[in-house]
Amino acid sequence: MIELKDLTIQKGNTHILNKLNLKFQCGKSYALIGKSGCGKSTLLNTIAGLEKTGKQYVYFNGQLEQFKSNFYRDKLGYLFQNYGLIDNLTVYENLDIGLAYKKISKKEKEQLKIRYIEQFGLSNSLKRKVHTLSGGEQQRVALIRMMLKDPIVMLADEPTGALDPETGQMIIQSLFDLVDENKVLILATHDMAIANQCDEIIDLEQYRKVASL
Repeated sequence: MIELKDLTIQKGNTHILNKLNLKFQCGKSYALIGKSGCGKSTLLNTIAGLEKTGKQYVYFNGQLEQFKSNFYRDKLGYLFQNYGLIDNLTVYENLDIGLAYKKISKKEKEQLKIRYIEQFGLSNSLKRKVHTLSGGEQQRVALIRMMLKDPIVMLADEPTGALDPETGQMIIQSLFDLVDENKVLILATHDMAIANQCDEIIDLEQYRKVASL
């Protein structure tokens, strides 16, 4: 379980989110909604340890997690809005990153990569630089990389924002399938059709303190 306790996110003299207390259970999916600027991406980045709040407010199974702990390395995966791939590397090389800390044999790593590459129809793209791929292909590479890491906590920032409806639904369904493996999914979206497929919807507007301090 992921728990946020009294999390306040401030930029300049303005609170983006104020005294946020939320619990995210494994085996469930959560949609973060709200208009642009309400803090959806900022909250995901804070959970991921990419943005500092001055204090740590993120707990995993009751334990306070410190930035750069094994929690972030081993248990958390992030599907970025801009894919988060390394443009000058090939598809194959980007996928290796997802296996960097996986304690399995080289043969097992290869078998895992082949399994997902075939599942997502990227067998003919392994040697291509990722910047030559379409948006849908890059998002599939990013999803496979996260799946190879096998995280317990999955974050996704507008995972279908730049995709066609068919590819977008494939990505979302793949994430929901992982939730069924007792993982937790927290996604930010403007698309209510996607939000309504999640177990719970969290409107961040109610946690904002718009007035400057």
